[in-house]
Amino acid sequence: MYNYAEISIRRADLGETSIVRSIVQEAYGGVKKQLGGDPAVLQEGLDKISRYIQMGNVYVALIGDAIVGTMRVQLQGQVGTISRVAVREKFRNRRIGTFLVEYGENLLTHMGAKCVQLEVSGTTDTQTKFYEGIGYKQMKRVRHAGEDIILLQKDLFEVPESEDEEDL
Repeated sequence: MYNYAEISIRRADLGETSIVRSIVQEAYGGVKKQLGGDPAVLQEGLDKISRYIQMGNVYVALIGDAIVGTMRVQLQGQVGTISRVAVREKFRNRRIGTFLVEYGENLLTHMGAKCVQLEVSGTTDTQTKFYEGIGYKQMKRVRHAGEDIILLQKDLFEVPESEDEEDL
């Protein structure tokens, strides 16, 4: 577990699949309104979410016994991915999303990731500003399944600036 005062983060259990789905649906409902249709995140069924939970890729944030947030963390090669970050509306603005992302970054660092990538809907400046505020940089914009997607990235290790070598 990862504790920040009253917040703890742990892997999701299979019995929490429907809770994870409801949090994601609540959090991404605004994107649906802006797009005029369901974004890919809202089209995931319980079976797909269950598979990710079984693989150990889904984490939940708790206050006491209440699940208030969720995210998915994966590693491909040396590139980590954090996705489906979602917090229940009545628990927002308490740094829970930030704690989830920091926890995911820490996990990925220990798994050998050199950087973390995430995608946000191009229609929501709020999400983009949130991630830029915690060190992510926009890499590119793409159109996928009718959605504008912004790819953001954060290096997990600082690259030292090269020093000019002087000839002796």
